[in-house]
Amino acid sequence: MLESTDYIEPGDRPAAWMALAREYAARNWPRHEIAYALCVDEPTVDQLLADGGAAQQAAPAPVQ
Repeated sequence: MLESTDYIEPGDRPAAWMALAREYAARNWPRHEIAYALCVDEPTVDQLLADGGAAQQAAPAPVQ
């Protein structure tokens, strides 16, 4: 499994972030901790964890 500190190529980020978000959720991490680990906002975590292909189509916007 990737660690959230590994560099992920831009084109690979949607799939990698989805996998990381699902792994963290499986470990019962709260949404805000998943968001912090991935440097995204909580709505993006919701999108990554949602069923469907939307999260695979577009990279989430990083939190600034």
